[in-house]
Amino acid sequence: MLYPRYKFFKEVVKVFESSGRSVPVFNDKHLSTDWKESVELVEDSKRLGFAFLAGSSLPVTWRIPSIEMPLNTVLEESVCACYGGVDSYDFHGFETAQCMSERRAGGEVGVRAVHAARGEKVWELLAAREKTANLLLAALARSHTLRAPSGHTHAVPKLEWIRQASPNTVAYFIGHLDGFKTTVFLLNGVTQNSQRHYLVQDFTYAGLAKRSGQIISCQMHLPMPPRQTTFADFFNPLVHHIEETILANTVSYPVERTLLATGMTLFGVESLHRGQTEIATPELKVAYRVPKGSTYWRT
Repeated sequence: MLYPRYKFFKEVVKVFESSGRSVPVFNDKHLSTDWKESVELVEDSKRLGFAFLAGSSLPVTWRIPSIEMPLNTVLEESVCACYGGVDSYDFHGFETAQCMSERRAGGEVGVRAVHAARGEKVWELLAAREKTANLLLAALARSHTLRAPSGHTHAVPKLEWIRQASPNTVAYFIGHLDGFKTTVFLLNGVTQNSQRHYLVQDFTYAGLAKRSGQIISCQMHLPMPPRQTTFADFFNPLVHHIEETILANTVSYPVERTLLATGMTLFGVESLHRGQTEIATPELKVAYRVPKGSTYWRT
């Protein structure tokens, strides 16, 4: 499904209803720009009994190192460090974090509140969240594109440099119903002489295990042209899952992941629009469990 997703999807549903038959459907990225429409898409798939695969290529691409979050890990918090636009690449950041944190003990239970911030407000909020700050640094330590300070080819990530090099950072602070926390940072760097100087151009993840204090981290590897390759090969893993869905008429991972990530994106945009205030999200009580098996791409 492409834009406008809701309209196209409903046309497909009409055919399914009139013919008495259905086939699997794939929806690229978030489901809609409207929460009620997003819920309706998922409800239609349940009502008519067709396999509905959706979302980003980030959860199924290669990982560096090649790790999976052990199922039922007692997690306390997740962070994704990435780049890109609001209501755009932020969705990919949410799916990056979600594909790891949904494997925590108890599974996903939904989101109680979303608080988005930009610029100095990000650092004000982060000052009271030491664990989040540490996870941000751990995630950035997995980046292959992190820009170092002038005069250096490489440097250990430091908050002072991040703040200086990406003054207009956008961050989404997500509170889940079970007390779990998710934070996504868009680290877009600065624009000088009409040229963008990104702080990072990849997607990295770090999660904090509650009992041991262990940090589990990796990069979701996207060989993005022209920076790292001449061909956007990271679509191969996603196309593989689309093919498997069509052949088997079943999905490898639940559409509720994308539904919840859609909600995080929508309410994150609304939080920014309302002056960077926290928004209660009773609508996002989206609970689901994932199968034990892993779905990301191996070499």
